[in-house]
Amino acid sequence: MDIVQTLQVYGGAVVFKYAHNIETISEGDINNEEVEYLIEAGRFEDHPVYTFFEINHHEEYTSYLVMTRKRTNTMLGLEDKQWLNLIISYLAVSLENVYLIRKLTMKMQELAAQLPNEEAGEDFIWFRKLMFELQEKERVRIATDLHDTTMQDLFFLKKRFASIMNTLSLVPEQQAQFRSIIEFVEIINTNLRQSCFDLHPHLLQEIGLVQTIQKLVDRESYESSFEIQFDGDKAYSIENRDLDTKRHLFRMVQELITNAKKHSQASKVVIQMTTIGNSFKLLYEDNGIGFDERRMVTREIGATGIGMEQIKSRTLYLNGQFHLETSQGHGVNIQIMIPLREGLSA
Repeated sequence: MDIVQTLQVYGGAVVFKYAHNIETISEGDINNEEVEYLIEAGRFEDHPVYTFFEINHHEEYTSYLVMTRKRTNTMLGLEDKQWLNLIISYLAVSLENVYLIRKLTMKMQELAAQLPNEEAGEDFIWFRKLMFELQEKERVRIATDLHDTTMQDLFFLKKRFASIMNTLSLVPEQQAQFRSIIEFVEIINTNLRQSCFDLHPHLLQEIGLVQTIQKLVDRESYESSFEIQFDGDKAYSIENRDLDTKRHLFRMVQELITNAKKHSQASKVVIQMTTIGNSFKLLYEDNGIGFDERRMVTREIGATGIGMEQIKSRTLYLNGQFHLETSQGHGVNIQIMIPLREGLSA
């Protein structure tokens, strides 16, 4: 953002090109798909719109800084390029550190997911606990920052616009423009509130797991391309468990819905929570395309992630059982059983 504003260009992007996929982080007015196509095809020399700079080049990935034309509709000048090359020398170190941290985090998550739920794995319980605690701590930090800074700034911005509109003598067209801006600010605020809820579901403590998931499902049903059927009427005994256990279960449902949105191509998703004897049961079903459970997928930075492994890891940490049934073209069925007795929590 700082580079885009300083150079007065239409937009810019940092692009990571891996062996089998491309990840783009952009700012301003820039066509990500076109940029990715040009990098994939190797057609970025002397382009009439974009200027490409290579940041890092390794066996595992190559990163680029991409700038559009300036707002004067001219290409970057010699001084601009010299300044960017200086910036890139520092950016290269930062991006390499970011990549290594992400790679380490991914490996740690994979290891945590593969630890057995047997006596041989008892020594590694601290590892799962540390991973989940770090994740939740970072989510709470981000949610708090959004609430205490960005959302408050938007609130005062909205009040300021309303005050200006009421103070000045504006023609109807100008009043309509101000109202449109105020409505847009409110939309941004609403989206931020939803993001804060996803990051830090405070309602778990106020209204419990079942009703919090119901609110999540209600929102996702409105935004998703598939129908979500949720039934938690026979699961209220889970509310007797500790808050951290309920937080793990909420994260599982959240991840299942996210996976469905990204990969399932389903028209219907069913989520059921119930209690059977001394166990809590979470059932997930969809009628999507499924996948080959036997096929081992190599994990890569910037790929689809390891959501299923996270769900398995949370299940094992809660001393539960995870059962998956799926095949290509036949949807997904997941059953998770968690003991209702008090147990370990992160």
